[in-house]
Amino acid sequence: MNQSIPPNTATASILHRMQQFMSTSPVPSISTELLVTADGELNRELHKFLFDPPSNPALLKGKKIAICCTNGVEEIEILGAKRWLQEHGATVHIVSPRIGEFPATLGLRFPKETKTHVLAIRLMENAGWLPIDAYVEDVKVADYDAVILPGGAWNPDALRMSKEACDFARDMHKAGKPTCAICHGQWVMVSARMLKGKKATAVWNIQIDLENAGAIVSDEPCVVDGNLITARFPYDLPRMIDAMVKQLLVA
Repeated sequence: MNQSIPPNTATASILHRMQQFMSTSPVPSISTELLVTADGELNRELHKFLFDPPSNPALLKGKKIAICCTNGVEEIEILGAKRWLQEHGATVHIVSPRIGEFPATLGLRFPKETKTHVLAIRLMENAGWLPIDAYVEDVKVADYDAVILPGGAWNPDALRMSKEACDFARDMHKAGKPTCAICHGQWVMVSARMLKGKKATAVWNIQIDLENAGAIVSDEPCVVDGNLITARFPYDLPRMIDAMVKQLLVA
């Protein structure tokens, strides 16, 4: 007997799950709905990645992954990675620098939420607050099996100013653990001076930054150079995670 979900039920389930990734946008944004319904190979891969049930919920049991980011992190990149990894058995922590004190002359103002959460964005639109699980000043390489540096231009541009975040990414890479970045996340790798002579990719508008840092840049969805794994855009997320998982399963 065919036990498949009736089409109307399946559609309702997908729409409900999609709403968990984004809401209506009043400003320029990256739309999860448009990303996963566009007729492109990478779009179809993202749809499958986000909405197919896990093939093996225990695949990554015992593995711990850090998603290192701060305010301005691209929502689909952090939530898409976090949920897929958790649904396949991994423990996933959002790891962020503490918001410190800044000179009054800079005119900066941070809401109280930034002490315990990071603000996600969709291109130029503020999205939701995501709770911080650990602070980068407190974590050690031994605590995690892999690290992901997601994008969102504001996030890595701020994160690269954290010595602890740069040290963590560099030390994870030196330890031979999968060290991943997507979109603008490679800016952290640039500031950590990790890319000289390495094959890598990034979102198109910062590929020149990687070249200037000494990387060998390819315009490919995902580039793997040893345990350094990089991708360009949200629809490349499935390939980056797949490359990371393959390394985790042989570690």
